Amino acid sequence: MKILQIVPQLPFPRDSGGRIGIYNILRELCRNGADVTLFAFSKEDVQVEHVSHLQEFCTPIPYRYNTNNTIPKIIKYFLLNKPIFTEKFFTNRIRKDFEKLLPLLEFDLIHVDHTSLASLGIWLKEITRKPLGLFLHNVEWIIWQRYLEKCNPLTPSWIFLKQQTNVLRNAEANSISMSDISFVLTQHDYERAKELSPNANIVVVPFGVDLNFWQIDESIQRNPYEIVYATTHTWKHNVSGLKWFLDKVFPLVLESTPQAILTVLGKNPPLWLKNYRNVNIIGYVPQVQSYYNRANISISPLFVGGGIRVKILEAMAMELPVVSTSIGAEGITAKSDDGLFIADESKKFADVIIQLMNNFDGARLCGSRARKFIERYYSAEKNFRTIFEKYNEVISTRS
Repeated sequence: MKILQIVPQLPFPRDSGGRIGIYNILRELCRNGADVTLFAFSKEDVQVEHVSHLQEFCTPIPYRYNTNNTIPKIIKYFLLNKPIFTEKFFTNRIRKDFEKLLPLLEFDLIHVDHTSLASLGIWLKEITRKPLGLFLHNVEWIIWQRYLEKCNPLTPSWIFLKQQTNVLRNAEANSISMSDISFVLTQHDYERAKELSPNANIVVVPFGVDLNFWQIDESIQRNPYEIVYATTHTWKHNVSGLKWFLDKVFPLVLESTPQAILTVLGKNPPLWLKNYRNVNIIGYVPQVQSYYNRANISISPLFVGGGIRVKILEAMAMELPVVSTSIGAEGITAKSDDGLFIADESKKFADVIIQLMNNFDGARLCGSRARKFIERYYSAEKNFRTIFEKYNEVISTRS
């Protein structure tokens, strides 16, 4: 089986949830025997060593293209009444470059990651007559709707978001309908996708964690009072969730447990973090395992989002109990007995953390159960094999 996989960013290094999700799918398709050509958009110049790593198991084609939402783009797609989320990956330049590239490629199926690439995928399906698979890492219009609900009504941002939410919903419905098969990560997203396109071929494939990559190092001693938060600071909702935690939750934790410390990982942490006490700002690290090994608790304080939070699953794989908001943990079926604690109110969020800090053995038992839960339900090797098998069925049916 030869697959043309098109992705919105180069999936290496594995330093964000988006990259990790794409990387794990790519890696498991190749492990199952697929010959994958990876066409990857990149806002920045790609490092040679990153491409070399991918060349060990696929054929990467990095494509330098700036997909940032600039003011001219925002005005353009608002006037065109088209979703900027999908159409910025479907410009004349991109189509012309693909027309030049296609004669050099050989593939049986097109796989696109994220709704953002669906318009491009549908166009490629039409001109190549190859089947199309769409992996919906999120049902995107829901995220835009949640963001809209938090904006002040009748402001320029609200007007733009309201229009974009509506046109994105229609585009997403069309994308699912036009794909030969679509994959979603959760039963919740399956139901949302079916609402958009009731007759579409949609399959639930739970996210997969590479359990060999996320291994415990028993030589590192855990700090009972250390909380870790690893995130992508470029997404404003991650940052706003962190600020809510520091303003509303962490003071309650420190009042009870003054030795508590929050370690913050991720590129470009906001400068205002320096205004808070007991915050250890690490910033970007290529791999977070050593910090996960050292901590006792992980958090996910999100109030806007969709799909599934990869960082929660990875923290659980590293034997960390996780305290999260409902939206942060949406789509993950774990309960408190599995090491995942849900709290949407600041005092409850703080109380759970304090209890885990004051009962280190209990926290470690929760962490052990969390790892077992991931092994049982979120193994990349087991879950992502389904994609390979379903693609075989699609290709056979089309043939």
